[in-house]
Amino acid sequence: MGIWSRLTNQYKVSGKIGGLKDLLGRTLFYVSIINFILIAVTAYHTTLRDTLLSWFPWLNFSIFLGVLVVGLLLMMILEYKIVLPSTWAFTNKQQYEHQSLIRKQLDGIEKTLSEIQEKQREIKDDNQK
Repeated sequence: MGIWSRLTNQYKVSGKIGGLKDLLGRTLFYVSIINFILIAVTAYHTTLRDTLLSWFPWLNFSIFLGVLVVGLLLMMILEYKIVLPSTWAFTNKQQYEHQSLIRKQLDGIEKTLSEIQEKQREIKDDNQK
């Protein structure tokens, strides 16, 4: 086994670390919404207001926030159309390769199916004699 394969092989571990990371990531989503709003308000009132209003005198805070929301919606569409399918493909591959209960069940189903097919062949061969 070469150095590259040693570096790239993954460990088979329990789901506790991944579960904690997933739960933290899901919780931080709500914190990031609050953080985004606070940063947008701060940026507009401290830095952007004077600069933006000199270029666009009609640009008040509600329009500024609306532009940010539209930008977020466009990013969400990009995520939904391109990134999410790629993420699911990666996740499915990882789930199949690492201690997947579904894979264990599929392996059992394939074994049972092979046994049934073998018995069918035996019965068919016996009937042809």
